[in-house]
Amino acid sequence: MEEVMEEVKEEVMEEVMEEVKEEVMEEVMEEVMEEVKEEVMEEVMEEVMEEEVMEEVMEEVMEEVRMDSMMAV
Repeated sequence: MEEVMEEVKEEVMEEVMEEVKEEVMEEVMEEVMEEVKEEVMEEVMEEVMEEEVMEEVMEEVMEEVRMDSMMAV
């Protein structure tokens, strides 16, 4: 009887440990994914901002070129 109880206890412990491991892994993966998403979003936003700034600069340059060419006429 004692042997059977010991075996059952071991099996239950193994199952519990397996479940705990899986849950921990899932949580860790979720956290990692969140962090990765945040970093990617930040990088994308930076690139978008740089592009927008570049577009604005180009527009300003074009305006100045137009003004200069109008003045020259």
